[in-house]
Amino acid sequence: MRRLQRAADQQRVAWRNGAGLTTELASGPPSGGAEESPLGGSSADFTWRVSLAEVTEDCDFSVFPNVDRTILLVEGSALTLLLAGTEHTLTPYEPFHFDGGLEVSCRVPGPTRDLNIMTRRGRANATVTVLSPGQAALTITKADPLVIVCLDGSATLQTADTSITIGPGDVAELDEPVRTTGDGHLAVIRVETLAPAD
Repeated sequence: MRRLQRAADQQRVAWRNGAGLTTELASGPPSGGAEESPLGGSSADFTWRVSLAEVTEDCDFSVFPNVDRTILLVEGSALTLLLAGTEHTLTPYEPFHFDGGLEVSCRVPGPTRDLNIMTRRGRANATVTVLSPGQAALTITKADPLVIVCLDGSATLQTADTSITIGPGDVAELDEPVRTTGDGHLAVIRVETLAPAD
């Protein structure tokens, strides 16, 4: 187990425009410097980043060039994104991929929470899947790193030498295979850090 962060220990930060709150769950490795967060705040530079946002009203996302993004609705009835002249309504636990360099606005009928995964193009890739309650015990192969976020319910993560139970909002960062059991939805994020081009 590389790192375990409980939801109770996480710090929420208000967006600069006041439209919502965001919590950084995991990120790395920085390359130096600071820049605008895609949610309107400020954060250190990153190669990849996983965060949980709370959206309470219609708002714009900040443009984030050279970043690939995946977003998935965790709580709330709906979240609609308007980007590149098209409209896409998110359904719960279904990852949606888009270019962070696009101008994006969102509409919400009420408070929502969504998981955001960002990777800097050319420096990292990430795949995002969601495990549903009632699935049989599953062994997930290692990644560098493997990030698991409990979205609801609870789950037990079993590695070669550790067993932990995680609940809503808890996040585990691993560099080894893990076996999962439980009754919650889990976001499984496999990060691949890319070697610099010659």
